Amino acid sequence: MAEPAQAMTIQSFVDAIASKANIDQAAAETAVGTILSAIQQEGDAAKVAKLFNQIPGAADLAKQHPVVVGSGGGLGGALSSLAGKVVGADAGIIVAALAQIEETKLSMQHIKNIGSALLSYIKDNADPKLVNAIFDEIPSLRDHFAH
Repeated sequence: MAEPAQAMTIQSFVDAIASKANIDQAAAETAVGTILSAIQQEGDAAKVAKLFNQIPGAADLAKQHPVVVGSGGGLGGALSSLAGKVVGADAGIIVAALAQIEETKLSMQHIKNIGSALLSYIKDNADPKLVNAIFDEIPSLRDHFAH
C-alpha cells in the first residue's frame, strides 16, 4: 500500500529529484533550498509559515540556503548579472536565487526542471488554496522556475 503524500519529506523529494535528474545530491539540495528561501522571502510571512508547516523539512532547508541579494562581485556577481539579463533587473530575490543555484553548475534547463517539480510537489502536498495565494503573490517564481 502506498504511503500518503504527506509522508514524503522535502528531503525525500530532494533525493528523488537528484536521482531522477541524474545530478549531484548537494546541487539538488541547494536548488530546492534556495527556491524555498526565495518563496519564504518573497511571500507573505504568515502564509508561507503555514505552507512550510504542511511540508516537513521545508523551513529548515530554506534556512540552510538563504538567498542573499547583492552579495558582491567575483563569480557570484558575474552570475548575478547573467541571471539579471535572463530574468530582468527588477526580479531581486529571484535573480539572486538563480545566481546562487547557477553556482552549483546546474544548467538553466536543470534549474527549470527542478523548479517545476518543486512547485508541483508543493501543490500536491499542501493546501491548494494556500499554495495558489502564495504563488499568485510571487509571479516571477513561476516565470523563472517553471516551464
